[in-house]
Amino acid sequence: MSNPYTLVFGQPPLEMIERKAQAERIISEFCQERPSNYLNLVTGIRGCGKTVFITQIANRLREKKEWIIVNLNPQRDLLTAFAAKLNSDQMLSKLFKEAEINLQAFGFGVGIKGAPPITDIEEALTRMLRSIQKRKKRVLITIDEATNSKDIRIFASAFQIFLRENLPVFLLMTGLYNHIDRLRNAEGMTFLERAPRTVLTPLNFNSMVERYAKTLKVKEDTATVLAKATKGYSFAFQTIGYYAWEYPDNLDHALQSAKEYLFEFAYQKIWSELSANDREVVRAIHLSGIGEVSRVREILNWTSNQFNPYRDRLIKSGVISGLQNGYVDLTLPWFGEYAMMIFEAEK
Repeated sequence: MSNPYTLVFGQPPLEMIERKAQAERIISEFCQERPSNYLNLVTGIRGCGKTVFITQIANRLREKKEWIIVNLNPQRDLLTAFAAKLNSDQMLSKLFKEAEINLQAFGFGVGIKGAPPITDIEEALTRMLRSIQKRKKRVLITIDEATNSKDIRIFASAFQIFLRENLPVFLLMTGLYNHIDRLRNAEGMTFLERAPRTVLTPLNFNSMVERYAKTLKVKEDTATVLAKATKGYSFAFQTIGYYAWEYPDNLDHALQSAKEYLFEFAYQKIWSELSANDREVVRAIHLSGIGEVSRVREILNWTSNQFNPYRDRLIKSGVISGLQNGYVDLTLPWFGEYAMMIFEAEK
């Protein structure tokens, strides 16, 4: 059997822990006869499993005959790509022809005798979605790694119009907290401020222990050590599992290899996206030992008013957690060690 764990970001692994409660909530909301929500913004730190999460939801809905799934690339003209993907489905293409929706002006579709080409993409999509609605179908659009780009803002504005027209279109969009926050606060994106957000929680500890014990064929106490090392971070679950599979007789070496891989291929990028003060906070939390806020502020020599904005932002970004009153903790395994290594290198 090949290694069931993967080191590739975004690739659905053979072994993974599903966030069933969070996924089920979104699926249930979207499948209501009269949905209360038509979109959801999924956020979390790099490597927390956002891509896999929305893929799981899309696959679940794809199994239902009334759902059509469209995955869009955020780097493209999203409206035209949306129309093209809908039209590429053989059943839908036939439906659009029967409705005399001439899409020839957009470079796809065929001319329809007696039906002039539609030249406005929003009008074309409105008519396409109305045809889909008549067949009692729903469309789920997924956009992974969204940013505050012009194409995303144009698409979001059009999506709002589709909702006002009561069209059966739903949107799942992932992005880093900072990117989603800038998008929500951009001019004309007021409706996104009210959009539900799903912040991905750490993986279930017991599920990780069970999965490690089963796939790696190790005792429960060993699986527990490995699961604790992940701190619930999805990419660490994969990385530690991968190296534990590769080095079954030397788990210390497996953990060291996993740590080095995380440092180079995950934390380097995460660290580069932190501000100078964010980095100081991370370092201070590590130096504080148990993350007591008063001790962290003492190390920084900051007041509460100085510390709290960075604390709140790092919690929302997924870098730290503050579940226990008066304490903060780094959510990523060995991230404090990484911070100290970088600070030492920069001296």
